[in-house]
Amino acid sequence: MDYKIHISGLAQGSYRYEFPVGGDLFREYENQQIKDADMNIEVVVEKGSGWMNAKVKGKGTVTVECDRCLDDLNVPVEFAQNLAIRSAHFGEDAEESDEYIIVDPSETEVDLKQFIYDYICINLPLSRVHPDGECNPKMLERLSSLQAAQGSGQQDKDVYSPFSGLKEFLEKRDKD
Repeated sequence: MDYKIHISGLAQGSYRYEFPVGGDLFREYENQQIKDADMNIEVVVEKGSGWMNAKVKGKGTVTVECDRCLDDLNVPVEFAQNLAIRSAHFGEDAEESDEYIIVDPSETEVDLKQFIYDYICINLPLSRVHPDGECNPKMLERLSSLQAAQGSGQQDKDVYSPFSGLKEFLEKRDKD
């Protein structure tokens, strides 16, 4: 999919673009956490004399793996970001950021693919779980049986902790 905006020859004014986003964008970036997507991205470009601003809005769903049961989970994603587009002049130290893009004056288009990908990824929730009662019941049963088996066979939980040696070291140090 092409996420480019043609900027050469644009007169001053407002321009609207729409881009559908599917799972192919995330496969292209080899993102294994996002299995699929059904998003619509709207970009409104305001062009003035010597400046350009893009308002990027996204809305839709992204399919990820549930953190609890590992089944597919459709997560709603919505965001609105502003992105300034600046022209680099000869000799200027041009460094892009997540707030603006630097383009060479000879460039005819701006590719928003990386920004759209980033905006979607950073707007995903940290905890990705089904609402209560919607997780795969077989997986939940399996998890609780494993947790019960682990709890009954383990007398002292610190024995299996990677920090148990540190605890002993600190206790010894405090005695000395």
